[in-house]
Amino acid sequence: MKICPKKPNRFNLIDSFLLKISILLVCVGWHGGVYAQDLQVSITGKAKPTISIETLDAENKVTISDESGYVLQQVDYDFPSSKDPSFLVYGNPFESIIRENIANFLWINRQGQIIHSESNSSGSEDGEAVSELATDPQFRTYVIYNPKIVFGNSIGSSAQIISSDKRSVSLHYSTSRQLRRVFVSSNGAFVALVTAQDGLDDVVKIFDRYGNPIAQWEFSQPVEGVEFSEDGRYHTLFSGGRVGVYDSHTSQRIGSSSIRGNSILTAAYLPSKSTIAVITADFIGTRVHDSGIDISVYPTVSDVELHSINVVERRISKQTIAMPVTEQLSPIYFTHKDNRLLMKGLATEFTVN
Repeated sequence: MKICPKKPNRFNLIDSFLLKISILLVCVGWHGGVYAQDLQVSITGKAKPTISIETLDAENKVTISDESGYVLQQVDYDFPSSKDPSFLVYGNPFESIIRENIANFLWINRQGQIIHSESNSSGSEDGEAVSELATDPQFRTYVIYNPKIVFGNSIGSSAQIISSDKRSVSLHYSTSRQLRRVFVSSNGAFVALVTAQDGLDDVVKIFDRYGNPIAQWEFSQPVEGVEFSEDGRYHTLFSGGRVGVYDSHTSQRIGSSSIRGNSILTAAYLPSKSTIAVITADFIGTRVHDSGIDISVYPTVSDVELHSINVVERRISKQTIAMPVTEQLSPIYFTHKDNRLLMKGLATEFTVN
């Protein structure tokens, strides 16, 4: 038996047009609006630079102090007669690190003593970039890596974890893929390597702090950030204008979206709300990623906005965060606490929940 719908009552063209729009919004793609259950922002206060670094070339000393001026570490260091362009100090209240001579890293304890030296030189006769360090805010997990190593006509890279007892564990070695970025989760438990090759998608490799592989993801745009859920299950990848969330238990992408307007500052996934929190902002000055000796190299940010992307309801909302133009003080990241996200790295701190 064939069932046919009843013939509808006649209505005008405007009604027809509005009906078509309504059907399109409900049935196709993401839809917007402001809902009571959307993520909310709370300004929590002001932050200040917690570490200051002073190099005393004439006295051959490096001094690392806290915000009050109290000296945390002072290390004797023989500065070369000609300036070392790779020299950089990664300051921390408990254990600091000096980078020198392109690929060498020195660990400094609380007493200002050099307790370990680690070379990251590739030994390539064709040349290599300056090695870099990635770590969590508390310096619990260290990754030293060479983003570009020249192998004849190709460019590769390498990375290794330095364990708590200062043993090196190889994470990555390639003769054809560069390392665009390396990220360590805010709790030091996970590491993400972003590998890149011209003409191909970025490949993000995820490891635990011991160097065990967990997952691998491909992303169609240059990856500028990786954030982890508190338990490490969900991985949020983002470029300047796109974000995606991946589930390491199922090896599936659970949601993604493009973001219009200003560039993405950071993004993270809240599993309890099935929602991606994306922070965008306008940058004044040069945006850098290295955390080193000169805090003034960080830019200021304005027009900060929160984009809430519910991956279950396929819904996006946006709200302006009421805060003045603010300085970036350190690398920007989210920390997770009690189903909330705490924004770190800006002079104005806030939570998202």
